Amino acid sequence: MNRTEFVAALAAATAAPRARPPAGVTAEIAVEQDSNELLAPFKVSISLRNASTHIVPLDFPTTDLYRIDVRHDDDTLWSTATLHKPILIARRFDVPPGLTRLASQLIDGTTDDKHAYAPGRYTVRVAMLGSRLDTTLERTVDFAMPMPIVRALKTTTGKVITICGVPFIESGIAKLKDDSGVVRLSRALGSHPSGKYVVRGYLDALGDDRQFAVGRFAPAFDNVPEAKPT
Repeated sequence: MNRTEFVAALAAATAAPRARPPAGVTAEIAVEQDSNELLAPFKVSISLRNASTHIVPLDFPTTDLYRIDVRHDDDTLWSTATLHKPILIARRFDVPPGLTRLASQLIDGTTDDKHAYAPGRYTVRVAMLGSRLDTTLERTVDFAMPMPIVRALKTTTGKVITICGVPFIESGIAKLKDDSGVVRLSRALGSHPSGKYVVRGYLDALGDDRQFAVGRFAPAFDNVPEAKPT
Protein backbone atom coordinates (compact mmCIF):
# COMPACT_ATOMS: atom_id res chain seq x y z
CA MET A 1 0.00 0.00 0.00
CA ASN A 2 1.49 3.38 -1.03
CA ARG A 3 1.08 6.66 0.86
CA THR A 4 -1.88 7.81 -1.27
CA GLU A 5 -3.78 4.53 -0.68
CA PHE A 6 -3.03 4.67 3.07
CA VAL A 7 -4.35 8.23 3.40
CA ALA A 8 -7.49 7.32 1.46
CA ALA A 9 -8.13 4.26 3.65
CA LEU A 10 -7.59 6.30 6.83
CA ALA A 11 -10.02 8.98 5.63
CA ALA A 12 -12.65 6.35 4.83
CA ALA A 13 -12.31 4.76 8.26
CA THR A 14 -12.60 8.15 9.97
CA ALA A 15 -15.67 9.06 7.97
CA ALA A 16 -17.42 5.72 8.58
CA PRO A 17 -20.28 6.05 11.07
CA ARG A 18 -19.72 4.36 14.42
CA ALA A 19 -22.48 2.80 16.47
CA ARG A 20 -23.18 4.75 19.62
CA PRO A 21 -24.76 3.36 22.76
CA PRO A 22 -28.51 4.03 22.95
CA ALA A 23 -29.15 7.39 24.55
CA GLY A 24 -30.35 7.09 28.13
CA VAL A 25 -30.28 3.25 28.37
CA THR A 26 -27.87 1.40 30.64
CA ALA A 27 -27.66 -2.17 31.91
CA GLU A 28 -27.52 -3.06 35.60
CA ILE A 29 -26.84 -6.40 37.29
CA ALA A 30 -27.17 -7.74 40.83
CA VAL A 31 -25.96 -11.00 42.39
CA GLU A 32 -27.99 -12.45 45.27
CA GLN A 33 -26.22 -15.07 47.35
CA ASP A 34 -28.11 -16.39 50.38
CA SER A 35 -25.20 -18.60 51.44
CA ASN A 36 -21.52 -18.71 50.53
CA GLU A 37 -21.34 -22.47 51.06
CA LEU A 38 -20.43 -24.77 48.17
CA LEU A 39 -23.39 -26.02 46.10
CA ALA A 40 -25.58 -23.19 47.41
CA PRO A 41 -27.30 -21.61 44.37
CA PHE A 42 -27.10 -17.89 43.65
CA LYS A 43 -29.15 -15.61 41.42
CA VAL A 44 -28.04 -13.11 38.78
CA SER A 45 -30.56 -10.39 37.93
CA ILE A 46 -30.29 -8.15 34.86
CA SER A 47 -32.18 -4.88 34.43
CA LEU A 48 -32.29 -2.07 31.89
CA ARG A 49 -32.56 1.52 33.03
CA ASN A 50 -33.99 4.08 30.62
CA ALA A 51 -33.23 7.56 31.92
CA SER A 52 -35.12 9.25 29.08
CA THR A 53 -38.83 10.05 28.96
CA HIS A 54 -39.61 7.97 25.90
CA ILE A 55 -39.42 4.34 24.77
CA VAL A 56 -36.00 3.38 23.38
CA PRO A 57 -35.82 0.39 21.01
CA LEU A 58 -32.82 -1.94 21.32
CA ASP A 59 -31.79 -4.28 18.52
CA PHE A 60 -30.18 -7.68 19.04
CA PRO A 61 -28.69 -9.78 16.21
CA THR A 62 -29.95 -13.06 17.75
CA THR A 63 -32.62 -14.16 20.21
CA ASP A 64 -30.06 -14.02 23.05
CA LEU A 65 -30.09 -10.67 24.81
CA TYR A 66 -27.21 -11.38 27.19
CA ARG A 67 -24.52 -13.87 28.18
CA ILE A 68 -23.59 -14.80 31.76
CA ASP A 69 -20.20 -16.36 32.55
CA VAL A 70 -18.87 -17.55 35.90
CA ARG A 71 -15.10 -17.23 35.78
CA HIS A 72 -12.17 -18.12 38.01
CA ASP A 73 -8.89 -16.50 37.03
CA ASP A 74 -8.90 -16.83 33.23
CA ASP A 75 -11.15 -19.89 33.04
CA THR A 76 -14.88 -19.86 32.28
CA LEU A 77 -16.42 -22.54 34.49
CA TRP A 78 -20.10 -21.98 33.66
CA SER A 79 -21.83 -20.04 30.91
CA THR A 80 -25.31 -19.51 29.53
CA ALA A 81 -23.67 -20.00 26.13
CA THR A 82 -23.48 -23.74 26.84
CA LEU A 83 -27.18 -24.05 27.69
CA HIS A 84 -28.35 -23.60 24.11
CA LYS A 85 -27.38 -22.20 20.74
CA PRO A 86 -28.76 -18.72 19.96
CA ILE A 87 -31.31 -18.55 17.17
CA LEU A 88 -30.05 -16.33 14.38
CA ILE A 89 -33.16 -14.19 14.24
CA ALA A 90 -32.87 -10.46 14.90
CA ARG A 91 -34.90 -9.22 17.85
CA ARG A 92 -36.03 -5.77 18.95
CA PHE A 93 -36.71 -4.96 22.59
CA ASP A 94 -38.54 -1.75 23.49
CA VAL A 95 -37.31 -0.29 26.80
CA PRO A 96 -39.85 1.98 28.54
CA PRO A 97 -38.74 4.84 30.79
CA GLY A 98 -37.53 3.77 34.22
CA LEU A 99 -36.22 0.38 35.36
CA THR A 100 -37.17 -2.78 33.45
CA ARG A 101 -36.39 -6.22 34.83
CA LEU A 102 -34.91 -8.12 31.92
CA ALA A 103 -33.94 -11.52 33.31
CA SER A 104 -33.22 -13.54 36.42
CA GLN A 105 -30.89 -16.53 36.16
CA LEU A 106 -30.48 -19.06 38.97
CA ILE A 107 -27.02 -20.67 38.96
CA ASP A 108 -26.82 -23.94 40.86
CA GLY A 109 -23.21 -23.75 42.04
CA THR A 110 -21.76 -26.31 39.65
CA THR A 111 -19.55 -26.01 36.60
CA ASP A 112 -20.52 -26.85 33.02
CA ASP A 113 -19.17 -30.37 33.59
CA LYS A 114 -21.24 -30.70 36.80
CA HIS A 115 -18.44 -30.39 39.35
CA ALA A 116 -18.77 -28.30 42.50
CA TYR A 117 -16.83 -25.04 42.60
CA ALA A 118 -13.69 -24.92 44.68
CA PRO A 119 -13.61 -22.54 47.66
CA GLY A 120 -12.54 -19.07 46.57
CA ARG A 121 -13.62 -15.93 44.72
CA TYR A 122 -15.35 -16.02 41.34
CA THR A 123 -16.23 -13.37 38.81
CA VAL A 124 -19.76 -13.21 37.43
CA ARG A 125 -19.55 -11.50 34.04
CA VAL A 126 -22.64 -10.33 32.15
CA ALA A 127 -22.25 -9.21 28.54
CA MET A 128 -25.16 -7.51 26.82
CA LEU A 129 -25.40 -8.74 23.24
CA GLY A 130 -27.20 -5.83 21.59
CA SER A 131 -26.11 -4.24 18.34
CA ARG A 132 -25.48 -1.02 20.24
CA LEU A 133 -25.92 -2.04 23.87
CA ASP A 134 -22.81 -4.21 24.29
CA THR A 135 -21.93 -3.35 27.88
CA THR A 136 -19.98 -5.86 29.98
CA LEU A 137 -20.56 -5.81 33.75
CA GLU A 138 -18.89 -7.83 36.52
CA ARG A 139 -19.59 -8.78 40.13
CA THR A 140 -17.85 -11.23 42.48
CA VAL A 141 -19.10 -14.16 44.57
CA ASP A 142 -17.17 -16.01 47.26
CA PHE A 143 -17.44 -19.63 48.35
CA ALA A 144 -16.17 -20.85 51.72
CA MET A 145 -14.45 -24.06 52.70
CA PRO A 146 -16.84 -26.96 53.39
CA MET A 147 -17.54 -27.74 57.03
CA PRO A 148 -15.37 -30.52 58.52
CA ILE A 149 -17.43 -33.62 59.30
CA VAL A 150 -16.47 -33.60 62.98
CA ARG A 151 -17.96 -30.11 63.24
CA ALA A 152 -20.97 -31.00 61.10
CA LEU A 153 -21.86 -33.77 63.56
CA LYS A 154 -22.24 -31.10 66.24
CA THR A 155 -24.54 -28.79 64.26
CA THR A 156 -28.22 -28.33 64.94
CA THR A 157 -30.43 -30.99 63.38
CA GLY A 158 -32.12 -29.66 60.25
CA LYS A 159 -29.64 -26.85 59.54
CA VAL A 160 -28.52 -26.92 55.90
CA ILE A 161 -24.73 -27.15 55.54
CA THR A 162 -22.10 -28.35 53.06
CA ILE A 163 -19.48 -31.02 53.73
CA CYS A 164 -16.88 -32.71 51.56
CA GLY A 165 -15.19 -36.09 51.64
CA VAL A 166 -14.69 -39.47 50.05
CA PRO A 167 -17.81 -41.68 49.87
CA PHE A 168 -17.66 -45.38 50.67
CA ILE A 169 -19.94 -48.27 51.59
CA GLU A 170 -19.56 -50.10 54.89
CA SER A 171 -21.84 -53.06 55.73
CA GLY A 172 -24.27 -51.83 53.07
CA ILE A 173 -24.41 -48.31 54.54
CA ALA A 174 -23.31 -45.24 52.57
CA LYS A 175 -20.83 -43.05 54.44
CA LEU A 176 -18.60 -40.03 53.84
CA LYS A 177 -15.18 -39.46 55.39
CA ASP A 178 -12.73 -36.59 55.54
CA ASP A 179 -9.60 -35.97 57.63
CA SER A 180 -11.71 -35.14 60.67
CA GLY A 181 -14.26 -37.95 60.81
CA VAL A 182 -16.97 -40.10 59.24
CA VAL A 183 -20.71 -39.53 58.84
CA ARG A 184 -23.48 -41.83 57.68
CA LEU A 185 -25.35 -40.68 54.56
CA SER A 186 -29.05 -41.02 53.88
CA ARG A 187 -28.30 -42.40 50.41
CA ALA A 188 -25.40 -43.30 48.17
CA LEU A 189 -23.84 -40.63 45.97
CA GLY A 190 -24.68 -42.26 42.65
CA SER A 191 -23.96 -45.80 41.55
CA HIS A 192 -20.14 -45.89 41.62
CA PRO A 193 -18.76 -42.65 43.10
CA SER A 194 -15.01 -42.27 43.41
CA GLY A 195 -12.80 -39.48 44.67
CA LYS A 196 -13.92 -36.50 46.72
CA TYR A 197 -17.53 -35.30 46.66
CA VAL A 198 -19.18 -32.13 47.91
CA VAL A 199 -22.50 -32.83 49.67
CA ARG A 200 -25.13 -30.33 50.77
CA GLY A 201 -27.87 -31.31 53.18
CA TYR A 202 -28.57 -31.46 56.90
CA LEU A 203 -28.02 -33.62 59.94
CA ASP A 204 -31.01 -35.83 60.67
CA ALA A 205 -31.96 -38.01 63.64
CA LEU A 206 -31.87 -41.76 63.05
CA GLY A 207 -33.08 -43.37 66.24
CA ASP A 208 -30.30 -42.91 68.78
CA ASP A 209 -27.87 -42.15 65.98
CA ARG A 210 -27.69 -39.41 63.33
CA GLN A 211 -27.14 -39.35 59.61
CA PHE A 212 -26.55 -36.69 56.98
CA ALA A 213 -29.65 -36.23 54.81
CA VAL A 214 -28.30 -35.72 51.29
CA GLY A 215 -29.94 -32.90 49.38
CA ARG A 216 -27.47 -32.22 46.56
CA PHE A 217 -24.07 -33.60 45.72
CA ALA A 218 -21.42 -33.24 43.03
CA PRO A 219 -17.83 -34.34 42.43
CA ALA A 220 -15.37 -31.92 44.02
CA PHE A 221 -13.71 -29.44 41.68
CA ASP A 222 -10.43 -31.39 41.73
CA ASN A 223 -12.10 -34.79 41.33
CA VAL A 224 -10.76 -35.86 37.93
CA PRO A 225 -12.07 -39.21 36.68
CA GLU A 226 -9.36 -41.84 36.33
CA ALA A 227 -8.66 -43.06 32.83
CA LYS A 228 -10.16 -46.47 32.15
CA PRO A 229 -7.56 -49.18 31.42
CA THR A 230 -7.31 -50.20 27.78
